[in-house]
Amino acid sequence: MIKPSSWSSREESLILLNAYLDDELDAASALDVERRLAADPALRAEHDRIAELRSTLASHLSAQRASDDFKRRIAAIAEPSRDVVVALPPRPSRTYDWRQMAAAAAVAAAITAGGMYGVLRQNSGVNEIAAIVADHQRALLAAQPFDIASSDRHTVKPWFDSKLALSPQVVDLAGAGFPLAGGRVEIVDGKPVPVLVYQRRAHIISVVAVPRAGQMSSTAPALQTTKDGYSVIRWFGRDFEYFAVSDLPELELREFVSRWREVTPGG
Repeated sequence: MIKPSSWSSREESLILLNAYLDDELDAASALDVERRLAADPALRAEHDRIAELRSTLASHLSAQRASDDFKRRIAAIAEPSRDVVVALPPRPSRTYDWRQMAAAAAVAAAITAGGMYGVLRQNSGVNEIAAIVADHQRALLAAQPFDIASSDRHTVKPWFDSKLALSPQVVDLAGAGFPLAGGRVEIVDGKPVPVLVYQRRAHIISVVAVPRAGQMSSTAPALQTTKDGYSVIRWFGRDFEYFAVSDLPELELREFVSRWREVTPGG
């Protein structure tokens, strides 16, 4: 047995004592514990206390055994391909049927994996929105919220094409009161992401287009949330997941997204 360097001699003795009472030690380790018991009255008293406690529990608590029907159902889960399941014979109280253990482990693993997947997906989405809002805030604090300043989509689109493997459509919404101001590139989750910049009076709208190559466009309602006082609306287009971020009133930002999706039904 390898003892961690952080163990004290007392901790080591108590751990070995419990293993000794469980008959889990080899002959040499068991002999070592017996020597310690003979030399340490406090350890011997702890041994007697634990032994008495086990005896009391054993005399008052009856062993609960699984019914034959329950065993058959567990065996069927563990071995679904078998047509006939033989009832298991009674086993000693301290041994376990490997099929029961396998089935329980499989169920626990499935539940844990499903729960963790849901948690991770939720946390990933929350973290992504937080990063996108933080990028928008940094852009507002900069001298200009864009890397290229232009109201001409035929200028902004080629600029993105020259820098990124995949660039989004650039929508002209000046007629709806949301003129294009330019574009920039941000880093989201370690990857360069195009950001289109629009204006509404003195307000800036950042449209973050996170690449999702191969994704189909969706007509599902956009999802809306808030983060640090900013409204964030999310929707799915062809090859991109879009996030519109602004301190505009929510109704106006929803109008912007609605106009965008009307102009780009496939994007």
